[in-house]
Amino acid sequence: MTLESYPVANSSIDGNLLYVVYDAHAADSVTYPNYKYVAEIWISGTKVFTSKAFPHPTTNRGIFDFGSIIREYAEVTLAPTMPNVYVQEIGEGEFYLPVVIKIREEYSGTIGAVVLTDSERIFYNYYNGRISGFESFSLLNALKTNRPLTNLLIPFNVKRYYIPYYIGVVDSFDVEVWNGITTATLSYTTTIAKSLQLIDISPAAINRASPGTITSTTPEVGISFPYTGEAFNYNLICDGNYQNYSIHFLNKWGGFETFVFNKTRRQSVDIEKKLFQQLPYRIDGSGVVSVANNSYFNIMHSQVSTYYSRFKEKLKLSSDWISDEEYIWLQQLVVSPLVYLEDNDVLYPVTITETNYEIKEYISNKLSILSITIEFGQQHKTQFR
Repeated sequence: MTLESYPVANSSIDGNLLYVVYDAHAADSVTYPNYKYVAEIWISGTKVFTSKAFPHPTTNRGIFDFGSIIREYAEVTLAPTMPNVYVQEIGEGEFYLPVVIKIREEYSGTIGAVVLTDSERIFYNYYNGRISGFESFSLLNALKTNRPLTNLLIPFNVKRYYIPYYIGVVDSFDVEVWNGITTATLSYTTTIAKSLQLIDISPAAINRASPGTITSTTPEVGISFPYTGEAFNYNLICDGNYQNYSIHFLNKWGGFETFVFNKTRRQSVDIEKKLFQQLPYRIDGSGVVSVANNSYFNIMHSQVSTYYSRFKEKLKLSSDWISDEEYIWLQQLVVSPLVYLEDNDVLYPVTITETNYEIKEYISNKLSILSITIEFGQQHKTQFR
């Protein structure tokens, strides 16, 4: 049995994960009748799935695409538990999956022993978008974001502002924060190799790690990261006249990022009702007909009644002016499958209802804002009648 093709190193679990195998037995229908290739998927040392494939009619190869199966075993959640700036490590089972493929043969209705065991391959929970060939995840220690890293505007009182940083080894390292005058050094240690470190770069998080580093009069905050020397900087702004909403979302690289909508908001409620029809009169046990209750204050009998009502909340949010680079990056927010809205220290899972996203450019549209409509996942029921 020969493994002829396999996914490139560090492929995306959200793409095609193609394996092609070949054995000469597949062409011998006399000795090996009703021949099939049998593939087992092992993830993190556990067999999770078995698939069978008939030999290709012209090449006799066994062709398997395991992408749709493997991606079901990656489940990432936003679950900040660590203090200060580093709040969550996203590793095996969420950010990446170690996969081994084993091949057996079936003929005459009997499955034989394992005849080929592939080496362990690591696949990552990211997506590529439009590609011109098979691509792989870069294992360089770096920020995993497509957002611009300079001249961002962040309100001073934002409590959480996330950005993911990939670190391939368990290591201790320093992050330096510059407040326009002095530099504070924040020291941390990773506990998981090949992990995304979810970093909280909000003023509140930095001040928890180094009290007094950021104040309301700090004009600019600069953060430099180890290994690659990447830098991130933002300008502090006041909260403004509107309530600020932090939106945390799963980005294309498998980590969480934050964007603040700090301009106008519009709240609405979608309502579903079920009605039943009645006659406009009632007849009591004595045969008396009435169109209203005989009480101190006449209340007309209901002719159309609501017996069931439920509703769900929607919220339309608007951003400040954003750049061309931010417009491109925020496509990841609109297409993200996992989005949370932060309100009064509670993270609510929400859905963005827009199904179309136009990337605007300054040369065509001048300064632009982004507006999105979010729908809360909860549906509320009123009293039943």
